[in-house]
Amino acid sequence: MHDQPDRAGPAHAEVAEVWPRDGRIRVVGEVVGTASAAGTLIARVRDAEDAELRLPAEARGTRFEASVPLAGLAAATPAGERVWDLYLVPDGQDDTLRLGRHLDDVHGKKKIFTYPAQTSGGRRFEPYYTIQDNLSIACDGKVAR
Repeated sequence: MHDQPDRAGPAHAEVAEVWPRDGRIRVVGEVVGTASAAGTLIARVRDAEDAELRLPAEARGTRFEASVPLAGLAAATPAGERVWDLYLVPDGQDDTLRLGRHLDDVHGKKKIFTYPAQTSGGRRFEPYYTIQDNLSIACDGKVAR
């Protein structure tokens, strides 16, 4: 008998907390299907895979924590409205784990969870859950002149 939720399913980075404030988006979670969470958080622009930001992910066992600085996102965001998808690559592995929240009983998080937007570099950034309950960051594409 165990108190852990069912860990069946594909390996991924299960999001527990999202903290958008102070010019960054902090994400805390736990890896599922792999032994270690230390590694690299990758923020990658959807439909423009050459635009990405790599950031360190700190870990304690299977728990991870990473912060996405909005100034870095603003500088790396191509023109127009964009979506940044978030991934974790554990040290010593080739697998890219998508950040998402799948092990709770809440489905359709896109319509349920909302997070405050922040502005950096004249752009507005807002974390959100996709229709697959994965975590992404929307950028409105407006640049102040």
